Amino acid sequence: MQYPDEINDLAQLTMEQFVGHAQHLFKQIEDLPSEVDFIRFVLAGRVGQQAADEPDQCHITLNCLQGLPPLPQTRICRDLDSAIGISRTLPYTTALAIWSIPPFREMLTKDNHAQSHAYNAQGDKILVPMHKIPNVPLGKVQHRHVVRIFLPRLYSADGVVLMSQEDLALIYDHCLRPTLSEVLPEFADRAPTSYTAAYMQSKTRAGRLAFNTIDIPWNRLEEVAAILLAKLQEQKPAFRDAYFVHELRGTKGGTIHDGEKDWERQMAFEDMFEHVDVDNLNPREWLVDVALAIGVDEHVVTWRETPHLPFDQAQYCVCTPDQWKMHFDCIFPSSVQEARAGGQNFPSCSYYKSYIALAGTVNNADLVEIRCALRKEFDKLAWAPWTSADRMWGTGAKTSRAWKVLPRGKKGGPMIAINPRRQNQRVSLRAFDQPDEDDDVTDAEEE
Repeated sequence: MQYPDEINDLAQLTMEQFVGHAQHLFKQIEDLPSEVDFIRFVLAGRVGQQAADEPDQCHITLNCLQGLPPLPQTRICRDLDSAIGISRTLPYTTALAIWSIPPFREMLTKDNHAQSHAYNAQGDKILVPMHKIPNVPLGKVQHRHVVRIFLPRLYSADGVVLMSQEDLALIYDHCLRPTLSEVLPEFADRAPTSYTAAYMQSKTRAGRLAFNTIDIPWNRLEEVAAILLAKLQEQKPAFRDAYFVHELRGTKGGTIHDGEKDWERQMAFEDMFEHVDVDNLNPREWLVDVALAIGVDEHVVTWRETPHLPFDQAQYCVCTPDQWKMHFDCIFPSSVQEARAGGQNFPSCSYYKSYIALAGTVNNADLVEIRCALRKEFDKLAWAPWTSADRMWGTGAKTSRAWKVLPRGKKGGPMIAINPRRQNQRVSLRAFDQPDEDDDVTDAEEE
């Protein structure tokens, strides 16, 4: 009989035995037949020389649990992390706190794995990742849930989602403030007279921005939504077909429930949508992120944070604080002029284009604040490219004792800067061990 129905002796292997024999065959590869033997073993479970006339020695089966202790009894529960929805209304049953100056940190710029409609250069309606559509934070509900205005006509295939200060001023001066004055004339003295005035009033003594809000009663939200979208439609062709995107943020452990019980699922849903008028939602326009929590009694999960480098070969060095700051300054320059003088590779990066576009729309004080926020996130990284003034990433072989090479015995590779906050953590390439302290490269030339 032919593969896969031929009759061979069966041999059951443990995972350790399978990996060990696979590594042995891999190391023996010298020509095409030996390469085929390796492939037949790992993909087809056949042991024997492919070129031989005799039948295979055996047909292996793999038992991943063989030799392992019995699995402990697990407990599975669910938690609602967040919900994302689209509407042309503001369907809330409590006040919406609207920002005069939208905070940049609340713009949707990271992938939330959801799609929404936008328009391409030819005016055709298309589905694109939601975070690539230009959007403006409008306000918050209960200090947690975020409402954003999406402007699908401003979508660009190059992925730039940042709004210019001119457009933000236009939205406030000619759309948002006139809407509030029309719907809530009693609030006219509370809303700044212009975007420029709102910006100046938001400045603190330290030069930072305090994002003040105006609470809109829930019973006026329907009228606010209709008038605001109508004014955006009339104001500028690029503002047409705007809509609202709602992000409901859960609290960790706030909606834990047993997914097998209908009443617990319903209670968790009602807790998440406590301040939303669910009768006025289109379920097809909403996504709910449900997390699974798997636990074992009397056990606590402790995450091991290890800088795993996604390379077959690399050389790394634990930075000093000054070196780590130098790499941050290269990756996020302090001015547009400094960025334009950057070395090779930088201008080709999508993040760099977005950063330069943002830096060109804000003043120096705001750029300082933005870089402070970026630095906080940068300091959470385990590693970064080893940058220099003329290039984004160095690859020349290093010889000093401060540099280690993975795997052992190799020379050169991408130069990696390890965060000084991670200096006591083990660095690996997943498959290779970290060099010992006395394993130094001495033959190559240091740049």
